[in-house]
Amino acid sequence: MAIDVNLAEFLFNCQHQGVSFRHTLTLGRLNYYLGVNETRRLLHRVGMDASRCPRLLDYEASRYAETFLETLGAEKVESLDASNFEGATIVHDLNLPIPESLKGRFDAVCDAGLIEHVINFPGVMRNCLELVKVGGHLILATPANNLFGHGFFQFSPELWFRLLSPAHGFKMLRMVAVEYAPRTRWFEVADPATVNDRVTLINRYPVLLMVLAQKTAEAPVFQSFPQQSDYVPRWQGTGDSASRRKALEVRFRKLLLETFPSLARCLENFYLASWFNRKDSLRNRRFFTPIKR
Repeated sequence: MAIDVNLAEFLFNCQHQGVSFRHTLTLGRLNYYLGVNETRRLLHRVGMDASRCPRLLDYEASRYAETFLETLGAEKVESLDASNFEGATIVHDLNLPIPESLKGRFDAVCDAGLIEHVINFPGVMRNCLELVKVGGHLILATPANNLFGHGFFQFSPELWFRLLSPAHGFKMLRMVAVEYAPRTRWFEVADPATVNDRVTLINRYPVLLMVLAQKTAEAPVFQSFPQQSDYVPRWQGTGDSASRRKALEVRFRKLLLETFPSLARCLENFYLASWFNRKDSLRNRRFFTPIKR
């Protein structure tokens, strides 16, 4: 669980968008993975005078995230973990409901690699949503692609867009996909409900989703359960032209599979794994918009 250079820059962007870090909770006590020179370059890139952050440029003093979060304006930083082996200030297993004293307490709740390791996903998410005060923000950095076996879960854009919604008292503000390739790239991610399609991805490198959402109201969590956005119009019989085209495509695939099964499987595998598959790649500009940093 750590803040790397990408999440550090994203957190600076959150601050510029008006996010208050005055009272911050981190899920797990986060490490700070930037060296001194990398920190200097980051501060320059975000327009901050490095001389104002002497403790952040002290390597030994900045190995945990509290020093960095203080640079963002945090007056108090707490950390929550299932054990105190790294000095968390609150010891609690997020598989279990949080105590009433923690609900609505924090201006910002930041996860940088804990949620995927908690088996009770509905439970941990209920806790995360309840920890944030109204007007506060939830910030997530979660695995999306090519981290098979890293934790219990990898997550899709659909999940976060449907979960961090008005039904649960939240508003999605931003989602960024980071591809950890030799040349790291950032992409704004589209809401599947907006593009009327599943936002899918097949690629070679690890991808994390960095998410910013604001709590706009107190609302019961999981009183109703989100449904995947492309299913609802089908159930209601209101599918658009794209849905109808997809139905035609499915019928054609079925015909090809019944007639030439070996050829159908060969073509499908070749297409999914090849350069020609633009739809499920980061070249799909309906789904992923490159960010110049």
